[in-house]
Amino acid sequence: MSNIAKVDKKTYDCLMEEPPERWARSCSPRRRYDMLTTNIVESMNSVLLEARELPLSRMIDFIQVKLQRWFYKRRNEAEGTFYDVSCWVEKELKKKIDLAFTLNVFPVDSWHSRVEEEGITFLMDLNKRTCDCFLFQFDELPCIHAISAIEKRNIKKSNFCSHWYLKELSRPWFALRELS
Repeated sequence: MSNIAKVDKKTYDCLMEEPPERWARSCSPRRRYDMLTTNIVESMNSVLLEARELPLSRMIDFIQVKLQRWFYKRRNEAEGTFYDVSCWVEKELKKKIDLAFTLNVFPVDSWHSRVEEEGITFLMDLNKRTCDCFLFQFDELPCIHAISAIEKRNIKKSNFCSHWYLKELSRPWFALRELS
């Protein structure tokens, strides 16, 4: 917050008027993950610009075709992978692997580790999926400290991702019904 105040005092003052639950992920009573979703209506409006001029029934057809293409593309993408998690999650985990190899890991037992990063110690609990950096808890994806501890034990990283990120959940609802 002091860095924000140095750059823009008006922004700092505006944030301080609001409760931290409104602007800080760590204080939010709900899961927020690492994505901003507040502009989804504006995003859809820009996608549907050309459809706005159409009669209502044609506009609904346009929306159906657009969504159908998106779901078809993503479903094929997901089914064509060998990962247990979505393609996006796999990319995120790969980004963190190089950083994780620079950390020092000191296993305490089969679930707990002490991970050192630039002189700072982080305590990891793989069983509870927690880390002192709190990213593991907030994102429900392994942070770099967790990845370093997981790699040390030679376990699949996807085992420590929330079930929301699993490839099975990228299937349409009727395909999920067949699995149960």
